[in-house]
Amino acid sequence: MFNTHRHSRFRIAIFSAPLILAIATISCGHNSATPAKVPIETVMLAIHDYGRGHQPLPPPTASTAVAETEEGYRSDISLLLAEEDFAQLEKIAAQNRAERGLFVGGTWKINEFFNAAAYPPHDGEETDSIYKFHIRRIEKWIAAYPQSSAARITLARAYANYAGFANGDSDRAELAIDALLAAARLQERDPFWYEAMQQVAFQEGWSNARARQLLDQAVAFEPAYYHYYREYADYLKPQWYGKPGAIPAFAEEASSRLPEPDSSILYFRIVSSLACNCPPEIAELPGVSLPKIVEGYANAQRLYGFSNLNANRLAILSVNLRDKPSAQQAFASIANMEPAVWGGPRTFESARAWANTN
Repeated sequence: MFNTHRHSRFRIAIFSAPLILAIATISCGHNSATPAKVPIETVMLAIHDYGRGHQPLPPPTASTAVAETEEGYRSDISLLLAEEDFAQLEKIAAQNRAERGLFVGGTWKINEFFNAAAYPPHDGEETDSIYKFHIRRIEKWIAAYPQSSAARITLARAYANYAGFANGDSDRAELAIDALLAAARLQERDPFWYEAMQQVAFQEGWSNARARQLLDQAVAFEPAYYHYYREYADYLKPQWYGKPGAIPAFAEEASSRLPEPDSSILYFRIVSSLACNCPPEIAELPGVSLPKIVEGYANAQRLYGFSNLNANRLAILSVNLRDKPSAQQAFASIANMEPAVWGGPRTFESARAWANTN
């Protein structure tokens, strides 16, 4: 769920020798104070209050989609933060809130912005020092723009990543909550606030009832923001907090409340969270509907354009469901393998060979 974006472009440029030296000199005691635990009732109240008075807007259309790739965009955001160009980050964050823009394929730019800004660039293995340095840089952004909700939401997302790096460190998750509550006291409202809170709920292992309340409040705030559903689907995976069959049931329940083509698209978005060559995800697939997956994929492509990531997801779902026709169709359109889906080229090539064998 966490740290899925690896910013390949600019990594070495960002992680230059002076930066390595700076990281090496960071005090190990930075952020060492144990934060006071916020009562969960206070957090739930903030979740219900965040969207008070907010009027949901119609879903963004394909006309808002940009030809820029998600990878290039993430790299650019990561570079802006490395250069401490906080003014430009503020401008982009405000533009994302106002325009609610999409990438071709339907991914929200807001989602990519915060995932990129909150993840520390590095060349090699992740380390504690890298996270500390990155968090200090975000704190400089907050100091430069004290009324910026984007900076505080980025800090919360970074602390959630940091908690995941430390296998769910509770102190870091609490620091993420502190940042989100501080953002909630500001005037700006951003859809990603709820998604960042979902990531905290995952790290802290909230009860299913509270996680579902959070999802419902998020969807009420921005109904078309499908990333909320995928976050909740990750939470529902049996290896985490759900039970076997929870994700197929959730996909059916959530999508059934929408008309077509939104219904099938959402079904595909949710079920494609299982697009992984991993035993727990594969074990969930018998309960899904391949025709709905294929229909949702086709509708998403028709409305929002071709997405190589979506094609890879359809391919692996079709392979794991042993359906050669849909697998052949998906592989025929794939431009390149997505490592986050397949894990490596050997798995990809083996699956493609199976799909194309009569």
